[in-house]
Amino acid sequence: SLQLLDSYLLSLRLLQPEARLDLEPVSVPAVLHDTARQLQHIASQYGVEIQLHVQGRYEPVLAHRQALQSAMVSLGYALIAALPAAGVRNLRLQLAAHRTKYGTVAGVYGELDELTPRMFRRARELQGHVRQPLVAVLPGSGAGIFVADAILGAMASRLRVGRYRKLPGFAVTLTASEQLQLV
Repeated sequence: SLQLLDSYLLSLRLLQPEARLDLEPVSVPAVLHDTARQLQHIASQYGVEIQLHVQGRYEPVLAHRQALQSAMVSLGYALIAALPAAGVRNLRLQLAAHRTKYGTVAGVYGELDELTPRMFRRARELQGHVRQPLVAVLPGSGAGIFVADAILGAMASRLRVGRYRKLPGFAVTLTASEQLQLV
């Protein structure tokens, strides 16, 4: 609860008109590694195994490190609680990064087959109008998902439903930092 509240306050601070978001080169593997460490305690309480999939070398992305990690942790908490509640037999959460032609994708994935882009679009439409817009997939209000969405939106990134190795989850595509391109 405290982590969600901290993330929510961060999203409010980042969305203020006078807020200046300092984007810097950030290592996605480092953020995912720190996120996995931060989620480990709650995951063990739910009986969820955390797997980190970061293979190869990744160039730094342009992001706000604290905001990116806060968004990933919020997504992780939401999916950790959702996996046992959904009756999933394989309780594993994958934190993964991979490259696409559009940038580096960072995401949180689990066996939640009901999680689809259409369902998430509909939940965004219902946000603020219904108490539990993601109730079909996630227990509770899904507040962590919407807080992560707001944080990533403040960084001019967009949270989306994606797949990694056939597992559905939430992902964000981040653009490479131009600062270290000559190295």
